[in-house]
Amino acid sequence: MNEFDENKKPIPFTARLMAYYRAQESKKECPLFVDPFAERLAGDLTSYFKKDESFLINDYPLIRTHYIDERLLKTWCQTHSNSQIVILGAGLDTRAYRFEPLQSGNHSVYEIDFPIINQYKQNILKNEDTFCRLERISADITNSDWRTLLLKRGFSKKNPVFWILEGVAYYIQKEEFKDIYDRIINFSDTDNQFFVDICDPVCAEVDFGPYFGYFKWGLFKEEVEPFFFYNGWKISYCDAEDFDQGRFVGAGLMIFIHGKRIIKNDE
Repeated sequence: MNEFDENKKPIPFTARLMAYYRAQESKKECPLFVDPFAERLAGDLTSYFKKDESFLINDYPLIRTHYIDERLLKTWCQTHSNSQIVILGAGLDTRAYRFEPLQSGNHSVYEIDFPIINQYKQNILKNEDTFCRLERISADITNSDWRTLLLKRGFSKKNPVFWILEGVAYYIQKEEFKDIYDRIINFSDTDNQFFVDICDPVCAEVDFGPYFGYFKWGLFKEEVEPFFFYNGWKISYCDAEDFDQGRFVGAGLMIFIHGKRIIKNDE
């Protein structure tokens, strides 16, 4: 029995599925991005697709990754010579290995996820070089003090931070996400930005299709600003389909949210 045997399921299926989508995108003639490590991380998912072909095509995670990279992180790396990027629920993310803007300046990437995810990635990517400093922190982001673990691994509250919650919020309970968000908001003393994507509440009510049961909650557009508002933070949001690159991402059901907080040196 090998490490990809579906009966053992050592790695969450959704994590491997996201890697599979990135691998398939990387093979296209004009890809939105190239992830040379995704295919190895995804492993063989043939048995899953034989059971349910509806998992085969989903452009939304690809558009989300492209949006974060091109609209947010590229500018962040260009305008911050020394920064920290914290990816909560990192899954099989490979930005530390593939996102070229990280090569300029002094950036640190912190990936936080379950121990089994981190060990799996470490085993597969152990011989690969990163573009910047990378720290993997093993923790359940919903119930552990991951902030203490960050500080133990060299995180500084005085340095700018970009927080990424990519495909995380709607997979956990609303109260759990609110707790994570509160921790983020109150944890840094300088420039902060964050990205999170949220689904429409209808997604949590769907009773058919391959994603039935995955989505726990959502927000209507008019609820976004009140939910995410904090003094000193500027919150902006948009429909994912506004940046669909000609792909299908769902009719107004997914929202990209970007938060900014800038503290000037003389404050």
